[in-house]
Amino acid sequence: MSRKLRFLPALSMLALGACATVAEERLSSIVVDDESYVLRTRVIETENGSFETTSARVRGKYFICKIDSPGDCEAAVRRGRESNIFDRD
Repeated sequence: MSRKLRFLPALSMLALGACATVAEERLSSIVVDDESYVLRTRVIETENGSFETTSARVRGKYFICKIDSPGDCEAAVRRGRESNIFDRD
C-alpha cells in the first residue's frame, strides 16, 4: 500500500506537466548570511491563465518562496539549509 502512495505525487506532477507550460524563466540571486543563492522565477501558462512561481535553489533542490513577500525567500533558503538533502518530498 505504501508503494502506491509514493507514486501519487509523481502522477500529479505528470498531469500538471501535460496541461501547463513554462512560458518564461528568470534567474536572479539572493544573499543570505554572506552566501549567494539562485532564485528561479517561472511564468507558468495553463488553459485557465498564467501564474508566477519563485523558488530558491539550495544544495541542488528548489524551495518555493513568495518573492514579493519580504523575508520569504530568505526563509526558504534557511529551510533548504536545514533540510536533509536525502529527504523525499
